[in-house]
Amino acid sequence: MEFKPCDIQKLMQAYPQLTLPLRAGISQTQEYRDVVLKGESGGRVSPWHYGEIQQGQCLTPAGTANILYLPKRKDFEQMYQALGFRCEPTRILPSVGAVFINGLPNWNTIREHQAAYLRSGKFDLNEEFVRFTSDRKNYCDSLILLSRGAYSSIPAERAGFPCGKWEKLSLKIRMYHELTHFVCRRLFPEKKDKIRDEIIADGIGLLAAFGRYDPSMARMFLGIEEGSFRPGGRLEEYADNHVQTIIPEAERLIREMEDAAITGWGEEAWLKLPEKEKEPYLFRFLTEIY
Repeated sequence: MEFKPCDIQKLMQAYPQLTLPLRAGISQTQEYRDVVLKGESGGRVSPWHYGEIQQGQCLTPAGTANILYLPKRKDFEQMYQALGFRCEPTRILPSVGAVFINGLPNWNTIREHQAAYLRSGKFDLNEEFVRFTSDRKNYCDSLILLSRGAYSSIPAERAGFPCGKWEKLSLKIRMYHELTHFVCRRLFPEKKDKIRDEIIADGIGLLAAFGRYDPSMARMFLGIEEGSFRPGGRLEEYADNHVQTIIPEAERLIREMEDAAITGWGEEAWLKLPEKEKEPYLFRFLTEIY
């Protein structure tokens, strides 16, 4: 998949909350409601390093996933806060380097529909707006945000790679981790288990990056070391302050993922595949194990 420079103005028109400041309590204000529910601009000068933000798309069994790559950590955190936390300055853990955000109203989609409606010779925009927006599937997006850096904040030397190579591998693991969430939430909305989902998503990221599943790396990502938890590991993001009590369950799921990869993956087949056939192969395995 290739990334290209992002059209920042179009992005801000689609998600006008990006024009608002990040401020505690802003999501409860009329200003925020007008911007999100009416598509108005908040009038803020952009704080992002927009020249470096890139966009891409990936075709999956669940449809096309839209992806934004924000190499500056500050940009990633601010974009996540604006779109994922309703412009509230929520703390983002250093080990979180990507996110899948679902259900974002896209005002460009709404405006394009309104323009097509008028071109058809009809003029009752209010009635049509209510009809069109009554189904969120008509105008809501899913968006994946990716940042640069070591996956799960694991240093390159600990992962066993030179810095430049680990950064590239980390981006690939991160991207396919979030694509896994995209596919699973769309195809299997009723099957949602936070820890299981994370372990499968890490597993698909590992398979995409290395062609094999490495349970020791899977444990490292979560912060599991010799049956105990390493402070700062990603598992605390999903454990509600009870990390040690869920380690046995995490270990069980890692073993399940390892068994699935051994019996149903096929590392040799993966390595022989042309690049254009690797994504379908990977996603097919994902839908089978999920």
